[in-house]
Amino acid sequence: MTTQVKEPWYITRRGELLSQEFLFELAPKQAIYTGDDPDHEVDYMALFSKPSSGLITIAMTVKPTEEDIQGAYPIQISELQKLKNSNIPVLILVIDVKRNHYFFNWVNEVAQFDETEVINSDQSLLIPLRLGTAEEIQKLKQEILAINP
Repeated sequence: MTTQVKEPWYITRRGELLSQEFLFELAPKQAIYTGDDPDHEVDYMALFSKPSSGLITIAMTVKPTEEDIQGAYPIQISELQKLKNSNIPVLILVIDVKRNHYFFNWVNEVAQFDETEVINSDQSLLIPLRLGTAEEIQKLKQEILAINP
């Protein structure tokens, strides 16, 4: 998992397992785990089949935590910038490992900020997240299929 603060091993491991479960719900054609490489900004690359026989690729970065997420999560601006500059859509997945809750949003949805603004002392931005209910996951599947490769 690509995290700025080193989480205890059990949080990271539980985050890995729950992120795989989340991906299974999205039903990609293929998912590749890249989170073991510290040079990668993302944890997964996922390929989805378009009904019109095309392929869609997305990246996903996972943030496991024991914190109670209240619809927003702090992300370092430098990390957000790197993800924003990706040439494929990037999904941020925050997992509350205590409560087994998923929260997510697209980087391009949250990365609209003025870099000259002082966000806070640790240079992070509190990003809005969507709760991973069954309905929201269905919407996410439709959003993925609507991506133009």
